[in-house]
Amino acid sequence: MTGFISVSAHSLVRSDADAVGLSRRALLWRMGVVTSCLGVAGVGTVFAQPQPKAAKPAATADELRVLIGKATRLSVLSDRVTRCQVQRSLNVLVSRAERQLEDTRREVLKVLDELAAAGLPDVAQRHLAPAKEAYEGFLKKSNALDVSKPDSTAEFADVADVVGDRVDALVAALVQASGRTTSQVLATTADLQRLTQHAAVHFLLASAGIQPDKQWKEVSQARTDFGAGLRTLVASSVRSDAIESQIKLLEPQWLLMSTALTHPGRDLRTLENICTTSERLLEVTTTLYGLYDGALKR
Repeated sequence: MTGFISVSAHSLVRSDADAVGLSRRALLWRMGVVTSCLGVAGVGTVFAQPQPKAAKPAATADELRVLIGKATRLSVLSDRVTRCQVQRSLNVLVSRAERQLEDTRREVLKVLDELAAAGLPDVAQRHLAPAKEAYEGFLKKSNALDVSKPDSTAEFADVADVVGDRVDALVAALVQASGRTTSQVLATTADLQRLTQHAAVHFLLASAGIQPDKQWKEVSQARTDFGAGLRTLVASSVRSDAIESQIKLLEPQWLLMSTALTHPGRDLRTLENICTTSERLLEVTTTLYGLYDGALKR
């Protein structure tokens, strides 16, 4: 769960200065992207020849933009799965975590099917199979995970990193194929979506006693990155009443979570606040992404 990737291939051009302080996945976007008749035939027997499969229509620019959003959602959801599993290991709101795991599993499989059915450009098609294989293996491990064993939970978190890397490669290829750079507000909002889960995962891992020093460094960086991203959205010229409304929801929710992230330990109320607030922040940032995307298309 290291780094973040930003989404959508909109036409606003970024400057190099915008990339300062961004995470690896965000930089990946902004620096490297501008996008039964078989058998033995008898005498006189005529068999129909197998017909080649019709090629899928190539995705249009608008379809690529949607596909980029779907692929990036997979990156966010890999952290959500991990957060729910670590949450279960700590016996925090277990039934809620299990519902969220099932919802996430269904969403992931749906998105993977949609990507497989799409007319992906060749450069992206090469990355789809490894990403799909890694994610499906990740979900199988999730179903079989024994969260009572800290070592198993730690190993599962490492597997999530591999999944994230495979998905990142797919998203980067899609953006490359689109031939466009990523708008600042979309890139930032996508970073914030991922950070909602990333910060929670590492806080919970530290609380579980899994390499706590490493986890606290990740939590500290996530707090810094989220605060910077939030300031970017507040200062953005892309505005609407709906966007303003969501930002007003985002700010106090982040204040609550940011404060909770500074309280190490296994206090149950703090752990519950981390888990519930990370979900609310994900909902708001997901809504904001759609609002920004719509505003930029007009």
